Amino acid sequence: MAKSLEKTKAGLKLRTSPKGTLVLNLGRGKKYTLPFETRLLQSEGYLFVHIPPSAEIFSIVGKEFRMVSEDAEAEKAASSFRRGRKSSTRSPKAAEIPAELQAALSKLPAGHKIAYSADGSLKLVKTRRRRKA
Repeated sequence: MAKSLEKTKAGLKLRTSPKGTLVLNLGRGKKYTLPFETRLLQSEGYLFVHIPPSAEIFSIVGKEFRMVSEDAEAEKAASSFRRGRKSSTRSPKAAEIPAELQAALSKLPAGHKIAYSADGSLKLVKTRRRRKA
């Protein structure tokens, strides 16, 4: 079920971040800073502007802004503002093991590993079993 245009705008208000105050240029050298905190969301083809107490969704066509008035287009705009989640951990790449080493490791008994002793020589050690806490 499609959301209404007003519900879509209300949901987008929560995702915006403050971009500063609103500046108005009138004529030459007349620049006024209005006491409004503007909030914006921008995607490839849409722009969401929230200036309290009003909010609007605009579609960007060339160099023009057209106000979105249909619910379906508002849903499309809202989905274009969604950002993908970044993975916090990188997946390690599988290391390539030479065939000789793979054959040697396959000869180790189950539950054992190779370790270094105090004098630096190799020895066979039982692997430690950790239990869930």
